[in-house]
Amino acid sequence: MRFLLYLNTIAIIWLAGSLVQLYEGAPLPGYQAPATVAEAPAAAPAAEPEPAAPSLTPEEMAALDLPLPHPARPGAPAVETSSAEAPAARSLVILTEGDYPPFNYRDGKGELHGFDIDIATALCERLAARCRFETRRWNELIPALKRGEGDAVIASMLIPSQGRDSAAGEGVIFSHGYYSTPGRFAARRNNVPPAATPAALAGRRIGVQAGSVHEAYAAMRFPAAERIAYPSPAAAETALANGEVDLVFADRNALLRWTSAQEGACCRLVGSDYADPDYFGKGAGIVLREGDEALRGQINEALAALVSEGIYARISARHFSANIF
Repeated sequence: MRFLLYLNTIAIIWLAGSLVQLYEGAPLPGYQAPATVAEAPAAAPAAEPEPAAPSLTPEEMAALDLPLPHPARPGAPAVETSSAEAPAARSLVILTEGDYPPFNYRDGKGELHGFDIDIATALCERLAARCRFETRRWNELIPALKRGEGDAVIASMLIPSQGRDSAAGEGVIFSHGYYSTPGRFAARRNNVPPAATPAALAGRRIGVQAGSVHEAYAAMRFPAAERIAYPSPAAAETALANGEVDLVFADRNALLRWTSAQEGACCRLVGSDYADPDYFGKGAGIVLREGDEALRGQINEALAALVSEGIYARISARHFSANIF
């Protein structure tokens, strides 16, 4: 009896241990679990659809300060696209003389300088053009242009007008004037007349270049003055510096240059410009071949921009003591 009780106690203890292992997930002793099939992962819960964006008019979007959609794809955000390759800059050949200071000349290193050169360079920048300068003798500038050796002549060539001949001849066209060429008086600083009127200059000695338009204009406008003719403007200027004449009547631009130099420090310009086109013409222009009217229009627009933006005045001040437009 006692032996049977002992066996029952051992059986109960063994059964209790097995139940504990089964509860904890361990297999029963001697038990082999059947093969299992791998379960597929549980599918993620379907996302709830986003609410549709409200449709806004361009005016409503502008009020919200939001970017408008790209015009090529309504509703799509704007995307930067690479632009087509920029066209190559145009190339122009500018013909000039290189022997007419201060407008165009070569320095000791052979480099071109002067008012014409600076204006041409500024125009080329405005036109987004690559420009190259070539020099020719004065009487070869227009023939070279007509032969196609250049695209424009910028060399202080006067625009044809009544009373003022031009070296251009036929087969060419001119831009608007890029500087004016009026007449002007100069006097010694210690002997400036009260006014540059015909009455105030009566009996005064006026130096002029013999045979020039300035001599002709002085004879017409100031008949009571004494005109003294000299072979060149420089000779008339020297006479004024030496006190041999009371005034000199000559090209304003030349007088500006002379009075700003050491040799002309004795004198200054007086009165105002005399710009009668019958005598003093329409100024200097840029010369192009007939048929290049489109280029002429672009040059005229570029020149107007240089004047309005103050670039022209700065270039003029670099070579003269005043604006010569």
